[in-house]
Amino acid sequence: MILHVGIEAESAARIVAVGGLDPGAGAGLARDLLTASTLGARATLVGTAWTEQGALSDRTIEARPAERVSAALAAALARIGGTGAVKIGMVATAAIANALDQGLVNYAGAVVYDPVLRASSGDALYDGDRQSVLALARRSTLLTPNLAEAAWLLGRPVKTEADARAAGRALRELGIRAVLVKGGHLQGAATDILLSPAGETLFSSPRIAGPSPRGTGCALATAIAVGLARGEALDCSVAAAKAWLHRGIEQAQPVAGEHQLGSG
Repeated sequence: MILHVGIEAESAARIVAVGGLDPGAGAGLARDLLTASTLGARATLVGTAWTEQGALSDRTIEARPAERVSAALAAALARIGGTGAVKIGMVATAAIANALDQGLVNYAGAVVYDPVLRASSGDALYDGDRQSVLALARRSTLLTPNLAEAAWLLGRPVKTEADARAAGRALRELGIRAVLVKGGHLQGAATDILLSPAGETLFSSPRIAGPSPRGTGCALATAIAVGLARGEALDCSVAAAKAWLHRGIEQAQPVAGEHQLGSG
């Protein structure tokens, strides 16, 4: 099944966005905040790391202490009162991943986890073990790996659409409730594959010519979290987020030496 729908204006949803700070706002927490605001939602931010990224700066990462991330998450969850949704991006270290896992034990809302392992430049954004990431993934409502992230999580190549489908099934067999394997690096159309208790659903959009903007994974996961915070079904949230992201890629513009998403 292939779904094509759009996001319409609704009453403000509330999300907690967890991730690293990219000072250029192309990705990470700044992109999460821009995405949520564009979609009419309110975001409370929990920083896991300060980074320097982009063409105009040296690339460095400074992870926060896990106990400070844990305290910030608790405060953010208290602000949204157990409602809404949580979106997790860059966790930086195994200690932070474990702190987030424990911090979400009593949270009943939706959690969307985009397992950010590397920046668009190829620089590593996670310094830790696989099991800590998988434990956090099992805590989540939805895991959204790209092909390389799915390959790292499973310890095997994921290069084709058939590989992506098999990877989604394998990740679910590891105890993850739902997996969206993103197909931005597949040949042909950009097809994402959702594996959930309801079965398999394909979300396809035409590939857009030109440079790939940064932060597409961050934006997609945040947009899905906004839909879930509004009470939308998982497949509808994914379809609406993908349609919105496609428009944002169409409208992408060069900013400070890099390509950034439009407002969609």
